[in-house]
Amino acid sequence: MTMKKRSVLLSVLTLMLCLSLVAGGTYALFSDQVVLRNHLQAGTLDLELWRIDLVTKSLDTTTGFLVDTHNEKDIDFSDPADLNDTNAENRNVFDIVDDTLIVPGCSYTATMEIRNNTDVAYGYWLEIVFDKTADPTLTEQLKITVQTADATKSITGMLNVTNGLLGDEGSPIEIIAKTKTAQFIVTVEFCNLDHAVNNTAKLKDLDFDIIVHAVQVTKAP
Repeated sequence: MTMKKRSVLLSVLTLMLCLSLVAGGTYALFSDQVVLRNHLQAGTLDLELWRIDLVTKSLDTTTGFLVDTHNEKDIDFSDPADLNDTNAENRNVFDIVDDTLIVPGCSYTATMEIRNNTDVAYGYWLEIVFDKTADPTLTEQLKITVQTADATKSITGMLNVTNGLLGDEGSPIEIIAKTKTAQFIVTVEFCNLDHAVNNTAKLKDLDFDIIVHAVQVTKAP
């Protein structure tokens, strides 16, 4: 083979190789994809707590006698609009405001109702948390009782005891299905009538909280 023929053949082979590389580098298949846009909306568990009844034996600041009162007005304690109302009775569950005075013989009984207007069933339990810095001369004279409306479950103690629990997450007081309600009753009494002890409590004050916990329950009991 002459030099000229070899040169032409080499050029042809080189060209074929270049075409092969170009074809290989741009090789593709048609493709497409479909994306499924999933939309999931979480349900809600929003604890709704109402006071539906209040019975008190409290001090009449005009006469100095103890008087009985009964308030059946429903107040939503889970609604800031109700709690921030200028009406004094909306400031706490017992209608006790800054100028309210408690004396021996006073008592306050509030009936509370949990309304399940959310999406899931849930169980609830209660926790009592008192102010540990409060003067014990008052706390040791106040008795608190928390019980279910049917009185099957209750906790009673003086407010100078350790924080109390009625039920817990693993053993709730009651399971409330969607659209259902449950009630519990809270009573605070100034029950010590020993005059010498009572005198030590003059001008003392106390703060305590009742916390209502709730957790979703997935299976019917």
